[in-house]
Formats: sequence, structure tokens, C-alpha cells
Amino acid sequence: MLGDSNGSGLLDKVETIQHVLLFFLMMLVAILVFIQVLLRYVFKAPLMGIEEVLLFPTVWLYFIGGMNASCERSQIVARVLEVFVKKEKTIFFIRTIASILAFGVVFWLTYWGWDFFKYSMKMQKESATLYIPLIYSESCVFIGLVVMSFYTFLEIFHNLRIFKYGGGHEVLEKELEGGEI
Repeated sequence: MLGDSNGSGLLDKVETIQHVLLFFLMMLVAILVFIQVLLRYVFKAPLMGIEEVLLFPTVWLYFIGGMNASCERSQIVARVLEVFVKKEKTIFFIRTIASILAFGVVFWLTYWGWDFFKYSMKMQKESATLYIPLIYSESCVFIGLVVMSFYTFLEIFHNLRIFKYGGGHEVLEKELEGGEI
């Protein structure tokens, strides 16, 4: 998780909610796919519209997973420059710059997500068979990007604090061990 916490803070509660939602959505997707396979291939009676219903938890699962990766800082990162640098202060300077650039990109994507959200609200699209409003799945793009922007913003300050005041040795050791930062 971002920052140094003992498990009682607001961010810890948000992370717990994300984990619960991820578990629930993974189970729901697995159950819906199982039902569809069972009905289609065992009973030869496919249920119309189950693919449409499956869209909603799948899209939310994807974006909540992205939020969780941003929160835990477990997203894919290529730290090529750090291979050539040995000083902790320089490593966290590079990470601070990378976090600032990442925030710029995710903020830009959030702006696009806002435009997409406004478009979705204006168009009021519905699914083809069950006429479920697609805003329920399309809204997660904007919501997910806002949360990822927030976590990336926190990561800037996390890296900046370590750059300015030290303490990067413990962070680097945990990364080498594969533990949570």
C-alpha cells in the first residue's frame, strides 16, 4: 500500500473495499461463465443475454484491478535506469520524475475519461438484448482513472519524501524480497 500505515487509515479501508469488490467480481464472472458453458454445451440451451450481463462485472473487474495495482504499486514498471545507478538518493530522484510523468499521463487519460463519461451520459446507450444502460460499465473508465490519478499523486510524494529525507534502503530491500511496500 502507499505510504506507511498500520492498517487503520482511510486508504487501508479503501484498499480493503477494493479487495472485497475484486473477489466478488471474480466470483461473479466465474459463475456467469460457468452457467453459460453449462447451459450452452451440456444442456444445448444457451441463455440469451448472459454475455451482456457478463460485460458489466468484467469491465469493473479490469478497472478495479488497475486501481489496486496503482495502490499497491504492483503495476508493470521498467526500471532500466536504476540498473546503472547505485545511490539510493539518485534512484528515488528517478522514481520521483517517473511518478510525475506517470501522473501527467494518467491525468491526461482521466480528462479523456471525463469526456467519455459525458458522452455516455449524453447518448444514454443501452445493451442490445437486455436494454441495460451502458453507463453502468462505461462510468468505470472515469472512476477508475480518477482513483489511479489519486494513487499516482500519492506516489509522487512517497518517492519525493524518500528522496529528500532518506529511508530508501528499507523500500529497496522489500522490493528485492517481493514484499509489500
